[in-house]
Amino acid sequence: MKRINQFVWLMLMAVLAVGCNDDFDVPPLVTPTATHTPNMTIAEFKAKYWNDARNFCDTIKDDVVIHGYVSANDESGNIYKYIFIQDETGGIGLSVDASSTYTTYRVGQEVVLNMKNRWIGKYNGQYLIGQPEWYAAQSVWEAGRMPLELMKEFVEINGLPDAEKVVPVVANITDIVGHSDRETQLKFQGQLVKFQGVKWDAADGQTPFATADATTNRTLSDSEGHSITVANSNYADFRAEPLPLGTGDVVGVLQMTGSDQWKLVIRDLADCIGFENSTKGTAGDPYTVAEALEKMNSQRSGWVTGYVVGAVAPEVTEVKSNADIEWKAPTTLANTLVIADAADVTDYTKCIMIELPQGSKLREQANLHDNDAVYKTQIWLKGTFATVMGMGGITGNSGSTSEFKMSVATGGVTTLNENFEGKAIPADWINLQVQGDKAWYTPSFDNNYYAAMTGYRGTAPFESWLITPALDIKKAAKKTLSFRTQVNAYGSTTTKFEVYVLSTSDPTTATKVKLNPTLATAVASGYSSWAESGAIDLSAFDGTYYIGFLYSATTDANYATWCLDDVKFNVEGGSEPGPGPSPELPDNRADFETMNGGSAKGTYGTYTSSLGWTATNCNLLTGGTEDNNPTFIFIGNMSTDPSSYAMAVTMNGKTSAPGTIVSPTIAGGMTRLSFSYGIAYTDNKISFRVDVKQGGQTLKSWTVTNDNPEKFAVYKFNEQLNVTGDFTIELTNLCPNGLDQNKDRVSIWNLEWAKPE
Repeated sequence: MKRINQFVWLMLMAVLAVGCNDDFDVPPLVTPTATHTPNMTIAEFKAKYWNDARNFCDTIKDDVVIHGYVSANDESGNIYKYIFIQDETGGIGLSVDASSTYTTYRVGQEVVLNMKNRWIGKYNGQYLIGQPEWYAAQSVWEAGRMPLELMKEFVEINGLPDAEKVVPVVANITDIVGHSDRETQLKFQGQLVKFQGVKWDAADGQTPFATADATTNRTLSDSEGHSITVANSNYADFRAEPLPLGTGDVVGVLQMTGSDQWKLVIRDLADCIGFENSTKGTAGDPYTVAEALEKMNSQRSGWVTGYVVGAVAPEVTEVKSNADIEWKAPTTLANTLVIADAADVTDYTKCIMIELPQGSKLREQANLHDNDAVYKTQIWLKGTFATVMGMGGITGNSGSTSEFKMSVATGGVTTLNENFEGKAIPADWINLQVQGDKAWYTPSFDNNYYAAMTGYRGTAPFESWLITPALDIKKAAKKTLSFRTQVNAYGSTTTKFEVYVLSTSDPTTATKVKLNPTLATAVASGYSSWAESGAIDLSAFDGTYYIGFLYSATTDANYATWCLDDVKFNVEGGSEPGPGPSPELPDNRADFETMNGGSAKGTYGTYTSSLGWTATNCNLLTGGTEDNNPTFIFIGNMSTDPSSYAMAVTMNGKTSAPGTIVSPTIAGGMTRLSFSYGIAYTDNKISFRVDVKQGGQTLKSWTVTNDNPEKFAVYKFNEQLNVTGDFTIELTNLCPNGLDQNKDRVSIWNLEWAKPE
């Protein structure tokens, strides 16, 4: 047998000879030539030595010589320690304990195998040429990896590589998937095949072939919905590339798993043929309704966005006119939605409709029968564009949270108690990678499962969100959130862990309000202890919202690992608020707690905070465990630190000296203003004005009134706005009873604002 290194050496000597003296004749190239002649095809060979057992290994005693052309190797890193060969009758794999074998065994290289006294068998269902290896768990021999030098003893190289000799067999998914009989396995195991007119189910312009952590299974589907699993290694040089969009052909080697399931392994990106390069139809570049209508029944799929304009009317099975649509909310039925490119469209020919799957999150959160707030708002949907009930429509949407987005939050749960003991990120949570290629996962330690995120072995920058189901804070009896965190910093200088309240499930477009919980503190080495967040007051959020846990980092030598567990909302027995020292306050919150040295004061006067907030004709009350002026239970705790009581500035309603609260100049703009208010005394009316000013001019003004307030009740002010640049906030008591007495008093606490992102 001619060794390949001898062949390369002779070629090198030929080149050197030409370079030294042009007068010399160039010696002819030495082409490797096998010394054995094939006497059996691969198909005959496989059939002769087949065994139905999942694991076996037999010695071949016959004079058998086969040949084939290398059809797949380890060049891209997606195939590990296998070489696949095929002839005109079939294919088979060689299991070899070596890497970078592609440098010798290139695609199209013919090899001749003298199989006498060699081994054929199966490794966990995969039919292979290898060497005997004892599988102790099943007390059986199986086909294990053979050393490269052993393989070279009976595998001869014949001629030079010719990739055109390798032609994949065109097949249908239905020819293979669901069939594990002997005939199908003999025909397709180890065979290079081509599936035509298929699509990658997870393709959205962002989802990669594989994550950085492990081999990742993706699904390939044909036009009729039949699918096959494609295994992609995290060591493949293309693993971070996004899955191809649209429809095309895919080439790969077929393998059988231990559970008698087929999988396909592609060799490199060139095995994906004819797919789109455009990002149109991705989540970041969705089709319009008009564009989707143009692609009806073309097998085109992707994301589409529009405005919710109605639902199909009762008893309608085929839409034939505008009268077959209810252009309103609430609608009679909850099982369909109709969307258009504008919120005022009432022409069904310019709309597409979708049937909302029974029991799905899409039906729960988006149907107009129960959620009239969705009417005329924007929605994003993923599916295939096809006629539904006689009109343009979307099919194939399962209704899961990964296949729709909304511009408003609706519905939601009133309790949440997630400990991740299901051993996976819950299906109704959102695991979103905005940047980077790492996602949240669920490891375990000491018999406890939890959620975790790390940038280890990933590609920075990272922005990975773990988002709760929608929380109906308005309806929850106990509007508090708590959780536990743990961290191992690994010396990272850029990793951050932050917690936000989100107005929708998409943090890239949602209004975000950062919370200030107690988080784990990194230790010098190893993992920190688990830290309790404390009970975080969410009562300022009057509606349905999401909680987003954000892991972010830029390029770093190492990346921290953050762990999350026991996420609770409206659950008894969580961390309870209590007294404690006032922490350092964030720069988007009024620091009333520093007025008067942090002590409550029942006397009306003027008080100034450390950051320059001024309360005039006011007194200072504080939360506590019992009502004893100036301490009141209803004021409660700081929204940013449940371990400390909040300070409430109480504006007097005396006409000759109405109370006011004036901020210093605040930089950075504002998108939302919120605070709590109420009455601590026997007053019977509330009326005060809130002004946001810029350069002395009023940008926005609200008058807050209540002619029948309840003593010790907590009321919420929460308004959205758009302020850029510097601004000030002013609150003024309007003295609703017109009395020159200490009356009409109103307390303000936990005043906060959201900064633009």
